Amino acid sequence: MQPGFSWVITPSRGAAVLTLSGELDIATAPECGRCLTEAIASTQPARVVVDMKGVEFCDSSGLSVLVTALSGAEASGGDLVLCELHPRVQRVLDVTGLSRRFRSYGTVQEAIAALPRPITS
Repeated sequence: MQPGFSWVITPSRGAAVLTLSGELDIATAPECGRCLTEAIASTQPARVVVDMKGVEFCDSSGLSVLVTALSGAEASGGDLVLCELHPRVQRVLDVTGLSRRFRSYGTVQEAIAALPRPITS
């Protein structure tokens, strides 16, 4: 694990909640990509909430990892949403136009409730 960066995946109501903490930058992006891949694989179809309350900084490398994860989740018929964005991270998403690509919510509970329920047979 990169110094100053940590993550944990917690199952909650059929979703994987990935809680990130630390800076999401060029040094931590590869590890973040691995944990996002793990979270996406943990529910089928992918139902992932990325809790970013502990992330105060995100650069283009971090954005790239998030976009790749969202595309991967959607390609598998799933979904990935963000929640509890720090104002600086929200600003980066707004400035880059990615706030139109990602759905974000105020709390983990709101984010889980907004995820489509898997179709069961």
